[in-house]
Amino acid sequence: MEVPERRRFARHQCSLPVQLQVAGLAYPTSTETTDISLGGCYVKMLVPLPVGTEVEIRIGTDRGEINAKGTVKTLDPSLGNGIAFTEMASSCQLKLQSYLQTLPEVSAGSAGVIR
Repeated sequence: MEVPERRRFARHQCSLPVQLQVAGLAYPTSTETTDISLGGCYVKMLVPLPVGTEVEIRIGTDRGEINAKGTVKTLDPSLGNGIAFTEMASSCQLKLQSYLQTLPEVSAGSAGVIR
């Protein structure tokens, strides 16, 4: 039985460089996305952050850097985190929207780590 898709925005599979900055930590964590949407992204993390952690996120795209604030929503041990965007400047939203239009959507029934 297929689980209904609960996301508000279409997901797009992609591997983009990411830097996550957690308040109180001196250095950001460098990683990459497995998928992204207008509402958030999933990042690879060998040691994932706890659910509820607030982060500042920088994502590199061919449209320029996208900066946002987010909250960790999911944790998959030794795999990664799902992060919901909580704040993003309109200029970054436009860059993200433009970038997403170049990518195919991920179907709800796709296998793998993609969130």
